[in-house]
Amino acid sequence: MDIMKKAVVLIVAVFSFCNVSLAQLSVGVKGGVNFANVYTTEALGSLTPDFKHIDEFHFGVVGELGLTDHFALQSELNVMKKGLQFSEDFNANVFNMNIPLGVTTEARFTYVEVPLLAKVKFGDGPLQAYAVAGPTFGYAAAGRLDNKAKALLEIDLGTVDVDLDQIDYERFEVGAQAGLGAVLNLGGTQLFADARYGLGFTELYDIPVFEEKVKNKGISLSAGIMFNL
Repeated sequence: MDIMKKAVVLIVAVFSFCNVSLAQLSVGVKGGVNFANVYTTEALGSLTPDFKHIDEFHFGVVGELGLTDHFALQSELNVMKKGLQFSEDFNANVFNMNIPLGVTTEARFTYVEVPLLAKVKFGDGPLQAYAVAGPTFGYAAAGRLDNKAKALLEIDLGTVDVDLDQIDYERFEVGAQAGLGAVLNLGGTQLFADARYGLGFTELYDIPVFEEKVKNKGISLSAGIMFNL
């Protein structure tokens, strides 16, 4: 995929600005779960159905360039899903009984995302805490809608693929991430875990009827392993 090739080139370019001979380069893999939702204006939020988060797994590769014992540059190439869930619920009176009915739709968009992060580490022992923050650059590769109906029991209505270009979805996204984590240094190996909050700056698409655009937001929990080169 062209976007993945460009992302790898971008990561290499960032690291090339530093004197690698004086730095520690580490590479590895990571995975975790996203709790994704969308950010809306207060006016739109009062008019549209309640948007709820979706949870999805993510995975990726990570590279870290340690410039000192307490500061590093980190970049990643991640594949993840973003989106939202919304429902329309009502009660039907059948034989003097209230029967809950409704429809739930989950919109899921597959992204390839590259964060470029500054990383500050705290502590001098093998176990260190750290904070990360920086911009993110993403590309929406595909989208789908998962639909379910509720009538006493939940009924799967199937999945519909979304043509992102047809709905004028903005595929390229710029955003930012910030988070806290911990890393355990085991000689030439690092085990790490962190929690991050991400917010997209790009307006993605129009909410039907209201013609208001929304932005991605979410929380991610990740863990992984890196090896010193």
